[in-house]
Amino acid sequence: MSQARHAEEFKAGDRFELGSYVVTREEIVAFARTYDPFPFHLDDNAAQATMFGGIIASGWMTALIWLRLMHQSFLDYDTTLGSPGHEEVLWPHPVKPGDRLTGHLEIKETRISKSKPDLGFVRYTAKLRNERGDDVFVTTSTLIIRTRPRP
Repeated sequence: MSQARHAEEFKAGDRFELGSYVVTREEIVAFARTYDPFPFHLDDNAAQATMFGGIIASGWMTALIWLRLMHQSFLDYDTTLGSPGHEEVLWPHPVKPGDRLTGHLEIKETRISKSKPDLGFVRYTAKLRNERGDDVFVTTSTLIIRTRPRP
């Protein structure tokens, strides 16, 4: 969890590092068994015959790795109140076993609610990249974040 920041403290162009995570084959297969059982997530031989040339992680697993990094390094539970949704979610390149994913986000804009001035909307684009520099996850989204308390 990060240091508490209020909505008005986020400015367009601000960039935040999210840390990194190494993906294992075992977790790719375990996630796929439970949630996304395509053969290219589960079986080496089946995956070898696809355009991926081997097992890859589910895109949804990749998204959850990003969310974990957000919780560990960016979101503050005292000021962050959730999200009204994502504008886009993209998986430009597959994630393979052993990939080290490193994340960052960039603030696009912040606006304070006119009807509820104790709330702000912080819009950002976040990315995960593998060690080869390929984007493997991109999302543009908005967080609802408390503004500074008024005296």
